[in-house]
Amino acid sequence: MNKPYWGLWALLLAALAFFAVLSIWQDGISVGPLDIKTASFARDMKALFQVDDAKADSLDLEQNDDNWRAPLDTTAKNILFIGDSMLEGLAPRLAKYCDKNGHSLVEVIWYSSSTLCWGESGRLTELINKYHPDYIFVCLGANELYVPDIKRARRPHVKKLLAEIGKIPYVWIGPPNWDKDTGINDLISQETPRGCFYLSAGDTFERSRDGAHPTRASAQQWMDRVIKWMDTGCAHPIRLDNPGEGISRASHIVIYQPPK
Repeated sequence: MNKPYWGLWALLLAALAFFAVLSIWQDGISVGPLDIKTASFARDMKALFQVDDAKADSLDLEQNDDNWRAPLDTTAKNILFIGDSMLEGLAPRLAKYCDKNGHSLVEVIWYSSSTLCWGESGRLTELINKYHPDYIFVCLGANELYVPDIKRARRPHVKKLLAEIGKIPYVWIGPPNWDKDTGINDLISQETPRGCFYLSAGDTFERSRDGAHPTRASAQQWMDRVIKWMDTGCAHPIRLDNPGEGISRASHIVIYQPPK
C-alpha cells in the first residue's frame, strides 16, 4: 500500500472506533458546548450483520429437517388402493403384504381412469365414507402421459384428489413410463408433500404386448420396490414385512368400467 494512504486509513479507523464508543451512551454526550446525539452505531452494525431469527430457523430446518418422516406405525391398517388398470398387477402383490402384516385391503380399479375422472367424480370421497380407510395407495397418471399443457389442465384435479384424501396417510405411485411424459410426474411431485410420491419413471420394467403395462411378474417387482422405498423414503411408513414370493387377493375388490 502506498504511504500517502496510511494517513487516510488511520483517520477512517479512528472515526470508526469513535462512533462505536459513542453508541454506548443511549442519550448522547456533551463535550463543552457540543451536544452530540448517539447514532446507535453498534446497533446499526449489529442489524447489518444479524440474520433474522425466523430466517435462521428456516435455514436450519432446510439443512437438518428430521421431522418430515413419522415413526413406523406397526398397527393393523385398513388400506384403500385406487387407480387405473395398473392395479391389476400391483394390488395382488400388495394384498400378499397385507396378509402377512395383518392389514385389510380394498382394491378399486377404474379402467382407463385419470386424475381428471377421479377429480371430477367425487368417487374417492364416496369410497372413503364407505370403507373408512386409515391408509391409501393411489396409482394414477399412466393415461395422462401425453396430455398437452398438463399442469394447467390437470392441476385442479390432482388438488381435488388430495383434498379428498385429506389427513389420511397415503402413497401415490407414479406411472411406469414407457415414454417421456408431458409433465404428469412433475405435477404430482409438486403437489404432494415429501415422502408421499413414488416416482416410477426410470424404473426398469418388462412390458406386456401393449408395450405399456408391466407384465404380472414385473408389476410384482414394482410393488416390491415401492414397499422397499417406504422403509426410508415414505413420510408415513407402516409395517410391511416381506411375505416371500407370491400374490394374494384383496379383502374386497371394486371394478369401474372405463369413463365414457
